[in-house]
Amino acid sequence: MKCLQTVYRDGNAFRKTVSEWKEQSGSRPVLLHVFTDGAAEEDIRKAEAIIAEIMPDAPYVGSSASGCIYGGKVTTEKLVISCTLFEKEDSYTRSKLFSLEDGDMDAFRASLREYVSGLKDLKAIEVITTIDTIPIREFCQVLEEEIPQGVHVWGGGAFGDNTFKAFLFRNGGEYTEAGVVMSFMGGADLHVQYTYVSGWKRLGYPLKVTKAEGYVVHELDGKPAYQIYEHYLRIPNDDHIFYNALEFPFAVQYKNRRLLRHAMSCDENGALTMSTRIPEGSILHVTYGDPETIMQDVMQSAQMISDFAPDVISVFDCFGRKTFWGGTEATREIVPLHQIAPTYGLCTAGELIRWEDSMDHHNLTLIIAGMREGEPKAHRSVLVKKEAGNNESTMSMINRLVNFINTATSEVIEANATLSLMAITDQLTKLYNRGEIQRLITERVEEMKKQPDGENATSLVMIDLDDFKHINDTYGHQEGDQVLMRISNLIHEAIRKLGNNAADGRWGGEEFMLMLPGMTQEAAAAFAEEVRLQIEKLKFDKCGTVSASFGVAQALPCEEPDPLVVRADTALYQAKAAGKNTVRQAEENNDCKCE
Repeated sequence: MKCLQTVYRDGNAFRKTVSEWKEQSGSRPVLLHVFTDGAAEEDIRKAEAIIAEIMPDAPYVGSSASGCIYGGKVTTEKLVISCTLFEKEDSYTRSKLFSLEDGDMDAFRASLREYVSGLKDLKAIEVITTIDTIPIREFCQVLEEEIPQGVHVWGGGAFGDNTFKAFLFRNGGEYTEAGVVMSFMGGADLHVQYTYVSGWKRLGYPLKVTKAEGYVVHELDGKPAYQIYEHYLRIPNDDHIFYNALEFPFAVQYKNRRLLRHAMSCDENGALTMSTRIPEGSILHVTYGDPETIMQDVMQSAQMISDFAPDVISVFDCFGRKTFWGGTEATREIVPLHQIAPTYGLCTAGELIRWEDSMDHHNLTLIIAGMREGEPKAHRSVLVKKEAGNNESTMSMINRLVNFINTATSEVIEANATLSLMAITDQLTKLYNRGEIQRLITERVEEMKKQPDGENATSLVMIDLDDFKHINDTYGHQEGDQVLMRISNLIHEAIRKLGNNAADGRWGGEEFMLMLPGMTQEAAAAFAEEVRLQIEKLKFDKCGTVSASFGVAQALPCEEPDPLVVRADTALYQAKAAGKNTVRQAEENNDCKCE
């Protein structure tokens, strides 16, 4: 494979270059990319016409961009054309534009499925789409489900802003401002290796999205979302918030990956409009961008691509990264890649990559896709040169400070979690203490009391160890503690196996309380009988065996938590009166009536 590039400045020079490409390619397959960053429509049409005239059978795709990659640099040239030449006889390229202006994803799914089914030895699909004008989540899901596993899929969003809409085009004058243009590449000897680079690192505490609607995040941890920028980072809510917040995007956890999302704007109420939708309940982290740490990640990924020894590298670099670096300074990210093999690509509005068979939509990400035909060529497998002055044994001051902050934050979070657990846990038995099990009972009963049947049924089991005072008085409190701990472990293991949010707690002294969601009184009594028999089988060094009595009660319609507990306690008293070591069920409370 080869990658040839030119810029369009006038028709005559471009015609000469395309003629040379045609001569080099002969009858072999080619794929052309036409990327424009503000080029005049007239120039784009002239370039298309020349391609169609001289290379009529060559598929080409084009899009608007926030910057074009030319000669291994993010250039200021407005119209860049790249030509990828394939060498193997059985290699092939195809391109297709799918219009999604009507938003019909079912029709797109059917068309894509039909088209892909006719391609043999399909290895890769390069995707350029208008991310802001299509349902991107549904689009990614279609790609994930309809593209055969093992096929590499990557790409990004055509760029648009307040002055013009993102657009796509391909052979034959096809054009859309809402759709996707796809380049299909295949062949027995075509190989692809790709990766993606973020470089932004987590900073501080996790945050929960407590209120969100579409692209707008209203609240984080119950407070206006903008407060995280105002309080901790002193970022003002003004016309520059996009640029200031770009250094501190949010990372949202999706499966086993972190996806970056950045704020586009903020309203007067502190609601952040994000680069894509973030659902309520998502857990976010603020991240920070430090040039040195970003470049460390870039260099690691470049080394991995270098080891693959590609012939050509496709690059999709987020315009947010370009803005972060400062325009053409984003070239710093591209140079290490161009040292490996010729590059082509653009600065995008969002990035797409299929990773572990999941199609993900990224922001602030660098997508690197290396391609080659046949076995690696020795002269292509080169070590990536380290940046001048970059010493892997050193860390930037900002990186050290952030590492300090994150370590201290993790320790505080861990300490708070320990304190929170201690506040609700009985220290001897490690079960919930009375306050916490009582809170859980109240929460469950209040939620389910109007329909306390079927899956909403809730039963309590109250347990009291028989003659426990005799154990303490005769064998000492140490033996009594051993009895309590072993029986607590037995109860907790039995509860754990239920797997239905059942809870257990120490009610006081030698008394325990179990809350069993989804269990009728009869089922709870049967469970209690199993526990009673297991307790009987326990053997202790000094006291030998112990027994326990059980009282079981199911919540009735509109019954309050306290009367329910009283009925369980009454049933337990009846078990004691019946000779202990038995299970008794509560009688129905006739006074419990719904208003």
